[in-house]
Amino acid sequence: MKYAICLLVFVTLNVSADEWPQWRGPDRNGIAAGDIDLPETLTDENSPIKLWETSEEIPSDHYGGHGSVSVAGGKVYLCLVWHRDEPTERRRIDGDVLSKLDYRGVGSLSKEVVEKMENDRKNLSRRLRGEALNKWAQEWVDANIDAKTKLSLGGWIIGRFKKGPNAIPLEVYDTLRTVSNRVFDNQAEVEAWVNSQEFDSGVRDQIIAAIPNTMKVADDVVICLDAASGSELWRHKVPGYPSGRASSSTPAVTNGKVYAALSEKLYCLNAETGSLIWEAPLTGKKGPASSPLVENGQVYLLQNALTAWDAETGNEVWRNVEVKGSNSSPIAWNHLIVANSVGAVIAVDQSTGNTAWTVPGGGDATPVIADDVLVVTSNLDGKNIIAYDLSETGAHERWSHSFLAQRYAASPIVKDGRVFHLCSDRHLCLDLESGKVIWERQAQSSISSPLLADGKLLVYENRGGFVSFLRAESDNYEVLGKAKVGALYCASPALAGKTLYLRTSKSVAAYRFQ
Repeated sequence: MKYAICLLVFVTLNVSADEWPQWRGPDRNGIAAGDIDLPETLTDENSPIKLWETSEEIPSDHYGGHGSVSVAGGKVYLCLVWHRDEPTERRRIDGDVLSKLDYRGVGSLSKEVVEKMENDRKNLSRRLRGEALNKWAQEWVDANIDAKTKLSLGGWIIGRFKKGPNAIPLEVYDTLRTVSNRVFDNQAEVEAWVNSQEFDSGVRDQIIAAIPNTMKVADDVVICLDAASGSELWRHKVPGYPSGRASSSTPAVTNGKVYAALSEKLYCLNAETGSLIWEAPLTGKKGPASSPLVENGQVYLLQNALTAWDAETGNEVWRNVEVKGSNSSPIAWNHLIVANSVGAVIAVDQSTGNTAWTVPGGGDATPVIADDVLVVTSNLDGKNIIAYDLSETGAHERWSHSFLAQRYAASPIVKDGRVFHLCSDRHLCLDLESGKVIWERQAQSSISSPLLADGKLLVYENRGGFVSFLRAESDNYEVLGKAKVGALYCASPALAGKTLYLRTSKSVAAYRFQ
């Protein structure tokens, strides 16, 4: 670990309405601070005005992840693992190549179903094509795949039937995965290996065509923009590790410092200048999506273990390996740090790192605590939103709510006795006391976490193409209009005052509500 010595004084900050200084906002719950006067409805006449958009392309997804922006002190901060392709003689059959070859894991399917799927695909009549093939494939999926698995694999299975004998056999994927970490010296070497496997000629040609003549390299980058104009104020850039789109962390800004988790390190930078204060190695998963929490002089992050560092020096204070995963972000409650783990929600003592209690839960979403009630979105079967009553002795389930969805990634909002889940292709409002449904509608919202301000829920729809207003206090589902913004749909928006800051697939942009 390297660090430059400095003094940090940790105080309780009164965050203004013009700041969104960390993942999920001032209080890490998706709710804007202060009084913000938003328009009552969104129409063509009063859609938000674009103030600025960065001109330099800022990559996303496989080349820059899906991290969100933070806003503090009149500045916008974004951290990303910035990937690029560089020509090379070396070759790899890595995850990107497997993705090009349409690989999907089939661990959720039984051995019998997998065998039937492959046998039926190989024996399809060549006369079965077009709409008849589509109908047959859909009926096959309906008859052989359960509803939950259908959400994640149904379309892929239908696609394999459409490819027929041209689909890559599953056993070929298994063979390719055995060399996913191998680096071949040149094109001749990788082709010799492929030829040695005695794949069918058509499969061989697909594999060779999918292997690029470039390799990904990456830099760890933190960018600071002027919130009013979008002009770049500084950039911290150092060599990193190509960790892919999983690197989707959002920086935390407090006490004049920026804390950013990137490919292999956690960085602490001067928020005004971008100069390095300290850096500490990430010892778990490279490129976590978890976003740093700064609380009581320590920085907390999930990196396949819940880890605490001293916020002044970067020295590791403790590490709790019982808390697994690297996508969810921790929150604070009293003397505890609470985090969504794998199959569980775990509370850890801030000082010692010892586990205080564990309850069912688990997943990518960030928990929320309101009035000593913990609400968590979970990927557990039959318990997808769970409310727990908290006390010094532990957590006790109040209620749970289940629904079928492909993803349970968005974090909930809890406000005025209501729980809002605006994800999983639905807009859902539950009563905090009882868990009963107040309203629910199917909607094109997925992954991104919503925010709440001025009694309105702001949520992305249509893969980030639009931001919609929903009335939060209504007993009925009430849409107050939508506006086109073209956001990066996996990232989440930030609201500072009346300005919405967001990532697009190639930039950062700011929109001012009228």
